[in-house]
Amino acid sequence: MKKLKSRLKQKPFTISLFIVSVLFASHTLGNDVEPRLYSNVPVGVNFVSIGYGNSQGEVTFDSSVPLDDGDGDVDSLFLSYSRGLDIAGKSALLSIALPYADLGLTGVLYGESASGRRKGLGDPRIRLAMNFYGAPATQLKDYIGYQQKTIVGVSVSVGMPFGRYLDDKLLNISANRWNVITQVGVSHSVKRFTFESAVGVSVFTDNDEVLGARRLEQDPIGLWRGTLLYHFPKGSWIGTGFVYSNGGATTLEGVQRDDRQDNWRTGLTFSCPVARGHNIQLRVTEGVVARTGADFRTYSASYTYTF
Repeated sequence: MKKLKSRLKQKPFTISLFIVSVLFASHTLGNDVEPRLYSNVPVGVNFVSIGYGNSQGEVTFDSSVPLDDGDGDVDSLFLSYSRGLDIAGKSALLSIALPYADLGLTGVLYGESASGRRKGLGDPRIRLAMNFYGAPATQLKDYIGYQQKTIVGVSVSVGMPFGRYLDDKLLNISANRWNVITQVGVSHSVKRFTFESAVGVSVFTDNDEVLGARRLEQDPIGLWRGTLLYHFPKGSWIGTGFVYSNGGATTLEGVQRDDRQDNWRTGLTFSCPVARGHNIQLRVTEGVVARTGADFRTYSASYTYTF
């Protein structure tokens, strides 16, 4: 059994729930170029991840702030836990992540130069992904014989407004509202290549505490992502892809704002096992075409322990 576990830990199923920038909890977590969203994970396998990310550029952390020429610098940390599940005989993965952020922002507010900085816990996020085709629930002892072909799955991710929020400040870490991202995706493997694609929607509740008692409303955001992965021997892989987001215009106190998203982002990820049960992941993402709030670059790294 020990030998079997050692062989399994070298297989490329380690998954890192990488929240690269808690600053964008309201929408970017669902908009990032995240490969391997839909994979078969053995039942009962656990993942603990820690990570760091830095984002710089035109970061729109809160659509309620009428800031022009905004430029941000965000350092973020996260801790996450994931577990493989059996749901009605299908493979599933439950994940929860707790982020922390140190963020700064400069720009022009009502014609005057403005800047601010904030530190604290961000909004935690829980995610359930279930594969309803091509990935049956598999016990650890049987996983060694599994070979992926086509997987079709769904996922639901919920951002919870429990982070640090000051209702008398413009700059905040928490979005102070619930966010639900639902996606349907497909993953298909051919030899050493894996092609992935997913469509989804991100919806929001209202924030009724913008600078006291102002109400912020936001339209849903439509999402599409596509990625291509190449698997090296011994479990390493590299992936690249694009994500497109459209919608999300906001209304503040009944006044609709011209901030609808129509954005493209691209990213590159490299994942490598460094020892049995230990994995590191490096990632960079970049805005390609950005109408609102996506023209920034993020560098990130994570470590995952599998047991």
